[in-house]
Amino acid sequence: MGLTRRDFIKFAIGAGVGVLIASGPNLISGLDKLLESIKTVYRRNNPVNATETVTKTTTVTETETTTVTQAPQTYTTTTTVTETATQTETVTKTTTVTETETTTVTQAPQTYTTTTTQPPQNLAEILFGNSNRRFILLKITDAKIDNTTAYLTLVNPLTKTELQIELPAQYVSNGKLSIEELLESVNNYNSAHRTNYRVYFVLGRANIYQAIQQNGKWILPAPQIYYNIIISDRGWEDVYNALQNLWNGNATVAMPTSQQGPYANSLWGWMNGIGSVIIAYQNRQQVDSVVDNISLADYILGTPNDPNPSNKGILHVDTIADIQQAGDYNSGGNQYPVYNVNNNFNTYIVFIQEQGNQLFSNL
Repeated sequence: MGLTRRDFIKFAIGAGVGVLIASGPNLISGLDKLLESIKTVYRRNNPVNATETVTKTTTVTETETTTVTQAPQTYTTTTTVTETATQTETVTKTTTVTETETTTVTQAPQTYTTTTTQPPQNLAEILFGNSNRRFILLKITDAKIDNTTAYLTLVNPLTKTELQIELPAQYVSNGKLSIEELLESVNNYNSAHRTNYRVYFVLGRANIYQAIQQNGKWILPAPQIYYNIIISDRGWEDVYNALQNLWNGNATVAMPTSQQGPYANSLWGWMNGIGSVIIAYQNRQQVDSVVDNISLADYILGTPNDPNPSNKGILHVDTIADIQQAGDYNSGGNQYPVYNVNNNFNTYIVFIQEQGNQLFSNL
């Protein structure tokens, strides 16, 4: 078993003191050699595995006492060796530094603009909005009538929205025919003949703001409203265009019959304020359209093969067109004006209501 460093030093010093005493004046030099020898022996006998840094400080205190007598002389030498051993350990430290980066984002103040659109407050706003339209076409999809009130379901073709209205029954009936029966007959005719006739409620803008909403239905101010009920196989844009031209004075109404006139593509007809006339259409297709509308009117009225259903005062078959007088036709001593159709806006069936104000009174 190896000696400790301190024990080894003590042992070595003790063993070498005698040698040093005998050395005399070379005491210091011999001491250094002794210490170096001690280190060498210690390292050989006590190898270390750890890394050790040893700093040694050696302090040598020499006290010399000389006693002089005449004879004999005695020399006493006292040597004190003080060793201070300082052991320094070298420690390797590994420091892990975790850096946390904090980013502060300062966002500029944001301004939010909220636009709240208020729903329309009255029927005029719902139907006409900000437009300058004087009337609107609403497609009738359902009609119910009791003794006093008619209930209509309408679709606004501009917005594709549904609308429920109520009005007095006599405003959409004519003694022998009601709006409910009219719509049912048109639907049955379409099914039987594979046609696509529609019933339009043409509502004027004047006074419509007076309509009152109750339980989701709009009650029309009957004495103040202006309207027509028109049947056509045309889309609402075509019907609107025809009525707009009539409103602006660019078209005239003529009521044709199914009786052939004296000229090609001509029919006998009637014009208010003039009487019997001959209407010369542009082509056979326009004549066929007239005949088809007369057939539907006869079906609705239950008067088949009547060449002039308009004379019943319930349904009028009306051609709306730009018409120009082209001459006269003489027959049996009578003279009949002949009118050429320059710009045809098609032929329509107009329902004549028992009461109410017509928007287009010349239909």
